[in-house]
Amino acid sequence: MNTSGYTRPKYNVPINIEERDDCYRLTVYATGFPKDRITTVVTNDVLTIRGERDYAEEAHIEFIKQEFPVKSFERSLHLNGMIETDCISSRFEEGVLTVFLPKKQETTLRHIRKQLDIAILG
Repeated sequence: MNTSGYTRPKYNVPINIEERDDCYRLTVYATGFPKDRITTVVTNDVLTIRGERDYAEEAHIEFIKQEFPVKSFERSLHLNGMIETDCISSRFEEGVLTVFLPKKQETTLRHIRKQLDIAILG
């Protein structure tokens, strides 16, 4: 099998962010990471999501081609004071981490006022 010219693609877990009326829903696609190796931490209004992989498990394997990553990841998001950090919740199912980031009440009210202004102007 000829794999000349092949290089492993740069890896970073994909994230989708959906805005809802009362929260943001963050979806992190972390296939291949066990639940106990993923952490979410908020420090200084920054949400950090980490996934740790043990390289030793696959160190003995000689891949012909490797597209599935064996490295750890880390993603950080600035919350900009808009999130009730004490109320963040998450769930992990089938390699997908879903994090619910509830908006602060004042942020929700500001959004509603903005919608009302648009409705009045329109």
